[in-house]
Formats: sequence, structure tokens, C-alpha cells
Amino acid sequence: MILSTLRLRNFPEDEADKFPWTLPIVKNLEELRFEKNISFFVGENGSGKSTILEAIAAYTEVPLAGSLRLEDDESLAASNRLADYLSLRFAEKTHHGFFVRAEDFIGFSRHIKQQIRELDQEIEELKISLDGKGDLDRAVGAIRGERDSFIKRYSKDLEAMSHGEGFMKFFTSRITGKGLYLIDEPEAALSPTRQLSLLALILEKVKTTGAHFIIATHSPIIMSVPDSEVFYFQDGTISKVDYKETEHYMLTKSILDAPERVMKELG
Repeated sequence: MILSTLRLRNFPEDEADKFPWTLPIVKNLEELRFEKNISFFVGENGSGKSTILEAIAAYTEVPLAGSLRLEDDESLAASNRLADYLSLRFAEKTHHGFFVRAEDFIGFSRHIKQQIRELDQEIEELKISLDGKGDLDRAVGAIRGERDSFIKRYSKDLEAMSHGEGFMKFFTSRITGKGLYLIDEPEAALSPTRQLSLLALILEKVKTTGAHFIIATHSPIIMSVPDSEVFYFQDGTISKVDYKETEHYMLTKSILDAPERVMKELG
């Protein structure tokens, strides 16, 4: 693993009435020990799993996969404050990796599209300014090579793909080696089949590079990956459980086993 332990260093009593200190999960936060290369944060909306994941991202300063820097994203302000009070220990320190939420992908795809557009514009401007000069091909070639590498890595227009296709293209392009990869609810953009594709990619990268993935998820498909650990956020505490002990799994299984009975109970 990259990250080995996480704990709350101290609690700012003068801010106890402010978010994120009002979250029971933060008030009761004890040491979390990461013992697997694939770790899941599982819990209901509002349980605090995304807040803790975001605070890890802020503490480690991994890149935010969006159009803003992590410290400039106002939606992460509370998590940035929480990060100041965390103590993290690392088995191996690295700045390689990223933090991504499903909603960040739109900003990321537009950012890549804008970079390609700016490189195209730079090429056209060089053609005009260096017209007839011998170093035109060399100057344009360098910029064209940079543009082509963007297109090869991400495609010319990520936005033109379906959300799932683009999200998977992002993962295959950016999960490149040993690092800390923090992913918040990837199932929001992925069909069940593409969730399995993501798991195949994660398993391959763990095996070949030793990368560490921490993923907040509601998906029983994603949290079912072998040789992983599930941190269950429930009733203001965090405990390690088998994924089959989560309400997400039990509820999904009960619906699939007897949909008529469940729908009748709802009616």
C-alpha cells in the first residue's frame, strides 16, 4: 500500500458547530489502518465517506482530475480544513496518482479539449509568422507532436463520447503506474459492464505496479473485488466488514432474488 494509516490529530473545539466537524464520523474518527491495495469507503449519502476521501486528497496533494486545482475548488473547502487536522502515515510516499469525482470528468474533458484547441491555434499562428522560413517545419512539428500526444492519450473530443466511454478512457490514460488513486463513486458514470472493465484495469495495475486505490462507492459490483477491504461508514463510526455485510449488498440481493415481493412491500 501507499497509505498505511489515517487518524485525526486533534479536534478544533472552537469550530465544533461548523462543517465538517459536525459530522459524527469526524467527531468519532479513530485510526484507520489500510492493509490492502484496494480499499473501499461504503456508506449512505451524508455518512462522511466522500469528505474523508476528499481530505486524504487534500492532505496528499494528488492532482484533482478537473479544470480546477484541488485547493481552488470551493466545493472542497471543508475537506481542505479537515486535512489540516489529519495525520497520515505512508508505507511509501508518492505524488503520483489523482483524485476524481464523476462530476469532475466534464471539467477535465473540456480542459483537454481547450488545450488541443490552443495548440491548433498556436500551429496556425506559427505558420503565418514563419511563412517561408526554414525552421517552420521544426517549430510546427514540435507543437503538433504535443497535440497528437494529447489526442492519442485522450482522443480528440472526450465530450463526444458517451459518459461511460469517456470516463473509462480517462482511467486507462491516467492510471499509469504506482501511485495513490482516490476515486469517488465511479459507478455514477459507468454501466455494470464498464464497472467490471474498471475493476479489471485496477486489478491489473495493482498486480503490475503495486498502486493503491481508495474508492468511495455504493456499487455492490465494485466493492466485490477480491483481496480488498471495505471500510463501512455507519452510525457515526467506521468499521471493516465483508462487503456482503453492507446494506448495499443485502438490499440489492433481496431485490434481485425476489423483485415481486420487494415491489409489493413498497406498494
